[in-house]
Amino acid sequence: MERDMHRNAAAEIAGRCAHNGCRPLRLAFLWAYWTGYIDATVQYLRSEHHVVVFRARQRGHVGSLKDQYRFAEESFGPVESELTYAAEIDVDALDQALHEFEPDGIIVLSWRRPAYRELMKRWAGRTVRIVCFDSQWRGHLGALLSKREFPLYLKQLGGRALRRYFFHSLFDGALLSGPKYVDGQGSPAARQTRQMTFALKMGFRPDDICEGFAVCDWHTLAPGRHPGERKNFLFVGRYAPVKGVSILVEAYRLYRCNSSQPWPLIVAGDGPLKHLFSGVPGIQDVGFVQANQLPDVLAEAACLVLPSVLEPWGVVIQEAAAAGLGVICSDECGAGDVFVQQDINGFVVPTGNFEALADAMRRFSGSEKWLDRVPNASIEVSKRLLPSSFAETVIPFVQRKRKFGS
Repeated sequence: MERDMHRNAAAEIAGRCAHNGCRPLRLAFLWAYWTGYIDATVQYLRSEHHVVVFRARQRGHVGSLKDQYRFAEESFGPVESELTYAAEIDVDALDQALHEFEPDGIIVLSWRRPAYRELMKRWAGRTVRIVCFDSQWRGHLGALLSKREFPLYLKQLGGRALRRYFFHSLFDGALLSGPKYVDGQGSPAARQTRQMTFALKMGFRPDDICEGFAVCDWHTLAPGRHPGERKNFLFVGRYAPVKGVSILVEAYRLYRCNSSQPWPLIVAGDGPLKHLFSGVPGIQDVGFVQANQLPDVLAEAACLVLPSVLEPWGVVIQEAAAAGLGVICSDECGAGDVFVQQDINGFVVPTGNFEALADAMRRFSGSEKWLDRVPNASIEVSKRLLPSSFAETVIPFVQRKRKFGS
């Protein structure tokens, strides 16, 4: 029923093409690390909208994050064409592969890579070029006063000054990691997401901004909610400094000291800070989780904890909400703006404050009301961004640009 509710212009375009025998839409994805949620979106495009897909990505276990992104190759669905590369990109080889594929649109995640920027110059005027943004705008008073955010704000000011070089000459549109608006609506009173504000600051017009590239596999996760008691906290992510792993360990120790019946903490992932979890009472490390294992891991917990110190978006927050979990996250997490409602399905705490994090964990585990009301509240708010959101904005955008020219 959910899919039927979201059949709109994108589905109608695909349907007309299938009926009339016209050429199906062809999209090329230039990604680095292919993940489960990205693959789910692509497979949705292929199955529901008959999109023909090319993907370029790094081979598994290559690059600086090889020990933190270990998704099994066999877990990814098929695509019509693919090029894999090592740490360095062969621009000419990728250019040739794109020529053979003849894309209507190219979607670029790693726009900071010189090779991808060079390709976008070559393809100007020949296809619709879309850049993915998970960055959030940091031009606020708090950033000016923060040692952590101020350097990022200065970097963004430089990017804004050079936006004609980095964005306007290379891309025709922007694709956000989340929705354009916090509540999923576009009314004048709606609050923009931090990603939407960033895209506007970089000079993109509202009509040239699409949404939904980092969306969870909602139709798989939502039906998988298991009833009953799951009195565990859960962390899913890279065991890296940016994920606030040391803050999590410190907060959990404090939480256990101040709770008469503390919940265990399950941690799932891998990375250089793995040793911090070793030997800590109450913490169970289950290691790296493949995409098809995630629903079962989520089913073991009542609340996700994500204390990241750098997390422009954080798709795991929506994944947890879709599975009926509560969420405690830092205010650094962009997805927290959309999927965490304070005191309803979780808490947003100040970044880096382990005492506030421990207190939120204590409040969540100390009341049975959370177990009763959170699942439905989280699932409902998770619907603010669905796999169909990508198709509903990207497909009409590419069709419009191809019809009238970039």
